[in-house]
Amino acid sequence: MFLKGECADFPDSWSDRMWGPDDLPNQRTQYELRRAAVRICEACPVRAECLAFGIMVRDQYGIYGGLPLRARRQVLKTAREAGFRFDPNDPNAEQRLARFIRANPEIVAAARERECKRRKTEQRNARQQRWRATTRSTGKAKAPAAATHTPPLQDTLF
Repeated sequence: MFLKGECADFPDSWSDRMWGPDDLPNQRTQYELRRAAVRICEACPVRAECLAFGIMVRDQYGIYGGLPLRARRQVLKTAREAGFRFDPNDPNAEQRLARFIRANPEIVAAARERECKRRKTEQRNARQQRWRATTRSTGKAKAPAAATHTPPLQDTLF
């Protein structure tokens, strides 16, 4: 029986936007499309094979098996540390990697979590830089919010 990916029936214009390079002019639209792509990948019956393919071809862009480039690199690094031998010249390497990924789903989950934390940190830093640039250009800093005092938990219970 031949399985095909959930994305196989998508029109090319949509799949290029969802799984392709990060080049849409509207970052919010790009983010939403990529989130949708990841959700579709999570339900895909050939997710491990797609992820293994993305790792093997070393595509610098897009999402394969629900993971972007850095997370795919993390999966390969973790697999190597766990003893997986990766030889790009081996014609069966992609199939072996897919079996390894399918047998060790925690590797994919850890890579996704790490990438999520990295992106959140990157977004937070970008917001801070924009705020600093704005306050420097206007010469005004917003007053900090009034601090509220919360009594220690033991004082409120007894």
